[in-house]
Amino acid sequence: MKTEKWNMKQRNLFLCLVCLGFVPMLALISVLNVQAAASKTIYLDWHAVVPAGSGDPNMFGDGTVSVNAGQAQICYNLRVFVYPGDGSNWPPASTGIYQAAAGSNGPLVVDLHPDFSSGPNASGCVGISSTLAHSIQRNPSRYYILVTSIKHPAGAVRAQLVK
Repeated sequence: MKTEKWNMKQRNLFLCLVCLGFVPMLALISVLNVQAAASKTIYLDWHAVVPAGSGDPNMFGDGTVSVNAGQAQICYNLRVFVYPGDGSNWPPASTGIYQAAAGSNGPLVVDLHPDFSSGPNASGCVGISSTLAHSIQRNPSRYYILVTSIKHPAGAVRAQLVK
């Protein structure tokens, strides 16, 4: 009888210790999930450039953007195309992330510095502040990617980041 009580106490103590370890582990996993967001697919469109109609109707593209607040960085993979491909408007002059809702312009918050010298594909990661990373993760629709070109220095194509 004493052995059964002792075994039950040991088992209960063991279960409590497991639970105490398990709860913080769940909390850590949930924090890590908040820190590393899934990639967002974007479609770069000249119609989205503000003011309306000022973008480049011969440029288009797509890509993915992911923000990792835990590592304080933003990573991107972009494809940008220009038609006709005569080189007069290639490569893109700049690409960055700006802060503003759809339909309005805002300040540059991250210069992505993509390298389009070898073609339409560019990818990389840029260090950003943890505060900015958290803000983009929480409110992606308040940010957009803008690609500029030689002929459209105020914006050739644009894509709003969305959830």
